[in-house]
Amino acid sequence: MRFIVLALVALAGLVPTAVAQAAPAPAPPNTVVRTDVITEVNPLGWRVAAVAIEYRKPINLGTAQIPNQAFTVTATINGTTAPRTVTAVYTSDAPELDTRGPKGTPGRLIIIELDQNDPNAGALVYAQGRNEPIPLTGAYAVRQTQPITDDRGRTRLPAAPYALTNQGQINPLVDDFISANFTDSANTTINFRLLQPQAQPAHRKDGFPLVVFLHGGGERGASNLTQITANQGAVAFARPERQASDPAYVLAAQVPAGQTWTTPTQQRALIELIDTLTASNPIDTDRIYVTGMSLGGIGTFDILQNNPGKFAAALPIAAAGDPTRMPLIKHVPIWATHSIDDPVVSYTNGTLALFNALDAAGTLTTRAQWAGNLPELQAEANALNQWAQAEANDSHALLTAFSAGTTPVNAHWSWVPTYLNDVMLDWLFEQDRQDRAPSPAATALLLAR
Repeated sequence: MRFIVLALVALAGLVPTAVAQAAPAPAPPNTVVRTDVITEVNPLGWRVAAVAIEYRKPINLGTAQIPNQAFTVTATINGTTAPRTVTAVYTSDAPELDTRGPKGTPGRLIIIELDQNDPNAGALVYAQGRNEPIPLTGAYAVRQTQPITDDRGRTRLPAAPYALTNQGQINPLVDDFISANFTDSANTTINFRLLQPQAQPAHRKDGFPLVVFLHGGGERGASNLTQITANQGAVAFARPERQASDPAYVLAAQVPAGQTWTTPTQQRALIELIDTLTASNPIDTDRIYVTGMSLGGIGTFDILQNNPGKFAAALPIAAAGDPTRMPLIKHVPIWATHSIDDPVVSYTNGTLALFNALDAAGTLTTRAQWAGNLPELQAEANALNQWAQAEANDSHALLTAFSAGTTPVNAHWSWVPTYLNDVMLDWLFEQDRQDRAPSPAATALLLAR
């Protein structure tokens, strides 16, 4: 009996010991899923703006901030490896730059913003007169050099002994344009990008406007990409705030190397593409607009003159053309911009000569001049004054010249201050073809075809 009692007591003493050893298993580490670079089309071109690291589980640091020095980033472009400057690091729930302040929200991503003024920040290379995309997959390496801790001092992401390389790229706005091609009735194929509005056209029974953007000479080729990434010409109309106020289709076609927008086969293919899009989508045919820069500005005037009853308005930039044909489009609302000291397309022999021809044809033009590097709000105030003056005089032809030595980077780049000017874009969307009738000469030209 004494043996049995001692055995029971011994067993009873083992119970709490067994319970104490049943500790919970440690949580698995928060591992990386993938790494991508994030690009941005800014006024001076396409840049790699950030790196996004996606993790398996959300990261919540409370009020703690991630120091910039916690990560190092290098880029290998054309065989040369050089550092990128880290300007901000924060957690996020979306693979995009956080434009709010303060930056960051709990999520599965860490966004590492980079200085877009870095010499190796570009996503395009300019060679032999053309912009071409830089292969970016695997070009960026990012290493976490310090542990990431939350506001209670707990390590959420330990430092890593290795660098991550990007598996791909994320292109906000650019990726919103579908990539396609179109073959016309003469068997000419043209590549194009198309942004389709996400809003409902209920507020306009006739559908959405269509903006036709014509790229410059440096964007010719077969990439079907550089026409929307080399500058803000197309994406200016795709930005969320612009699509919220003026939802529209945006068409950006691309001509092959060696061709122009005045090449008859390319222009015919573009016009047939426009007609096909308007026939198969809810597009308001009284609100088709055309805009272009340099080669595209020249094409804008040529296409208007060949189709004087088709477009509601135009925004040509750094353009030239045939002054003798300007009477054909004296009825078309046009707001043209050009740098006075443009070394590539002469202001005097280009846009100025065309507007002088409009004056001679009886069209009252409204002209203004200001610096191309003004702060945006000041430039928009000037544009608003010019628009008001034009309306007061019942003028639908506006010319804005940018003063010598003021256009950013290059005197030819007058599209930079133009597409940044929301007032000029507002003016474009205010125009309606029903408000203007083609001139008799333009009507006769159409009937003669």
